Amino acid sequence: MSDEAASTTPSSPQSAPGSPRTGPCSAGHLIVRQLERHGVDRIYCVPGESYLDVLDGLHDSPIRTVVCRQEGGAGYMAVAEGRLTGRPGIAMVTRGPGASNVMIAVHNAYQDATPLVVFVGLIPTEVRGREAFQEFDLGGWFGSTAKKVLVLDDPASAARIVADAMHTAVSGRPGPVIVGLPEETQLARTDGATVPPRPVAEPGPAAADLELLDSAIARARRPVLVTGGEMWDAETSAAVAAWAAGRGVGIFADFRAYDGIDHAHPHYLGALGIGSAPVSREAFAAADLQIFLGCARTDIMTNSYELGCDPETTIVINRDPTTHGHFGPLDHLVVSTTRAFGAAVAGLEPVVAETPGWVTEAREAFLDWREPRPPADAAGGAGNSRNTGNSDAAGASGGAGGAPEYVDMDLAFAAIREQLPDDAIIAYGAGNHTGWAARFLPVHGFPSVLGPRNGSMGFGVPAAVAAALVHPERTVFSIAGDGCFMMNGQEFSTAVNEGANLTIVINDNSRYGTIVAHQEREYPGRPSGTNLGNPDFGAWARSFGGFGVQVTRTEDFAAAFAQALAHPGPAIVHALTDPDIRTSRP
Repeated sequence: MSDEAASTTPSSPQSAPGSPRTGPCSAGHLIVRQLERHGVDRIYCVPGESYLDVLDGLHDSPIRTVVCRQEGGAGYMAVAEGRLTGRPGIAMVTRGPGASNVMIAVHNAYQDATPLVVFVGLIPTEVRGREAFQEFDLGGWFGSTAKKVLVLDDPASAARIVADAMHTAVSGRPGPVIVGLPEETQLARTDGATVPPRPVAEPGPAAADLELLDSAIARARRPVLVTGGEMWDAETSAAVAAWAAGRGVGIFADFRAYDGIDHAHPHYLGALGIGSAPVSREAFAAADLQIFLGCARTDIMTNSYELGCDPETTIVINRDPTTHGHFGPLDHLVVSTTRAFGAAVAGLEPVVAETPGWVTEAREAFLDWREPRPPADAAGGAGNSRNTGNSDAAGASGGAGGAPEYVDMDLAFAAIREQLPDDAIIAYGAGNHTGWAARFLPVHGFPSVLGPRNGSMGFGVPAAVAAALVHPERTVFSIAGDGCFMMNGQEFSTAVNEGANLTIVINDNSRYGTIVAHQEREYPGRPSGTNLGNPDFGAWARSFGGFGVQVTRTEDFAAAFAQALAHPGPAIVHALTDPDIRTSRP
């Protein structure tokens, strides 16, 4: 056995994550060693000939290589891992077409402030600038959407560049970093020395900041706290919730970041943004003091800056000193991570003894809105109660008199809520189907929600795969529309290959329902370019070796979902739904 082979043997004590392997090696292998030193557990990739030496370095590495079916799916998995762990998720793709496919995940990470590092194989340096096969401008493509774009032109800098990328992705406002790997540079020999990971600052509030907060809350009639972002944990959540409750503050969550505070807390009043409860919007708009923790006042939260944009006082508590994305007044900025703020307020004495009446009333209205109810015409039968007579929906089976039968998603989510454990991880992409999950599925700890705050479709399935790999001990559930599912549904194959345990419900109304809703508002009676045709997704799932079942009646859904949850691997419940019903009942 050669010295190089011995140095990459995973049984060596130096092969453990976080412990550097030593000895000369190629720059491509050194990249892998540096990722090991950072404690990276997984990389998500679609292989390419442009980074073969890095793939070879992963062959003997303790890092798990998750082989994906499309670069968009690989990127989304890495984004989900970054959100779940607080450490940069790692994606590896090839040049040209591979890089273009992963761009959607880079945009997701940028708008969602999620740490991500994408390694992109590049053409050989000697043909750069000659319109070589699959050549493209790395900085031109990603420069406006990534925190930093790096290119490994010096083999000796391989470890330093990786450390720089990992640090940049998590420091300040987290986000994506791109690392370009020219084909021949990876092959050059280096001394193989890794570098220590760079420390990340975790600023916290000063005593004067806490005094100012207490003073502002004491003056306010209706103070509210909006929570969001990442870097939450059980201790932080409990400390922040106790601090807010002890000062009579109502608690909201940012759009698709609603797992920071336990939904069972009596001061939690719902999430803001698309699909929020009417009472949540009303209470937020009526607030005279708005405190943002880990997030900022943005367009989605405020319904395009129409809701709650002019309170008497605004305080932002954020690790980002630039308050990127914040709109409207800002009276005080506290530069602090969520975790550091939680530690600072933990154990502080409460100021008020009772929950304010407006918080109690809003909480009761929110819980009432969150409860699934049978339809008003339930006497007609649960399976047909919401039919509209549209018999053209693909796959709908005939009920009595030939009328189609569909699954009522309000009642289906009542069954889902009953069967999911409290620590389930919920993943989804974008579309009207997400509203049922956001409304009816409470969460009780971070991390429990994976949804793209940039509104990109196709996120849910890859995110669920990553969640099942990062947290194999937890139940992972994904809700997908038929349009959203098909954008990255091929990663169901990755779930099968990796032995990931997850359950997907596909809400199939055979159309791009969100766009239809916009068309009905702007061009009534003129739907265009939105109809879809779908396979039997249950049979499709079985063809990959997973569990799959199609359901056409509400009364059959609970049993089918129970079967899917019990299956020790990837499972799909294909629910045919009324194409004219796109949201939950008021």
